[in-house]
Amino acid sequence: STVDRVDYSNDTPTMSPKGPLSSAKNFPTATGNASYGYFGGGGDPLVSTVDRIDYSNDTATAVAKGPLTVARSMLAATGNASHGYFGGGSPSPGNATSTVDRLDYSNDTPTATAKGPLSAVKYVAGAAGNNDYGYWGGGEANYPNPSSLVSRVDYGNDTATAVSKGPLSVVKPYTSATGNANYGYWGGSGSNVTPTSIVDRVDYGNDTATAVVKGPLCVAAYAPTA
Repeated sequence: STVDRVDYSNDTPTMSPKGPLSSAKNFPTATGNASYGYFGGGGDPLVSTVDRIDYSNDTATAVAKGPLTVARSMLAATGNASHGYFGGGSPSPGNATSTVDRLDYSNDTPTATAKGPLSAVKYVAGAAGNNDYGYWGGGEANYPNPSSLVSRVDYGNDTATAVSKGPLSVVKPYTSATGNANYGYWGGSGSNVTPTSIVDRVDYGNDTATAVVKGPLCVAAYAPTA
């Protein structure tokens, strides 16, 4: 349940322990806004709990919010200042879902609202986005089917099935993503035997094209997070 905080103005020292989460969990995912961080799902056993960290009081134990509509692990999340979107994941070993849940930050206690879904089932994917769209890239369909597919959720019309975009330059199971208002970056992936350092960049202004290879990471990384 450990939470570590990185100070971006002084990011060389060892991180400071904060939190913790309300319970121990593996393979959760996280998103948030300028005030709060939300950690959703996770496994062993599977949970639908969403934990909220208040950045203005980050020493306290995180507060349980949500929950998600389906208990699952290995999902991915992104969002904007108002809402967090939790997509895909594994509700049972070796199986994937396309479910997208939307958490409203202004009313984060009720059960998240089912939106989407993604254009295909996937877990161990990476998600990134900007104020208008969320992108879920890579991952695996039901094991062992690695994917390069990118699904885009339009926040202005988030009930519709996500639209397939991209794809990534290669299949990327166990990948992770981050980005800014213009680009999303998917880095690392593969297996614990053959990890990769490849970084793919999706241009949000031209998201139909195949992602462009950038980077690479300084080391090959299996199941990173960003």
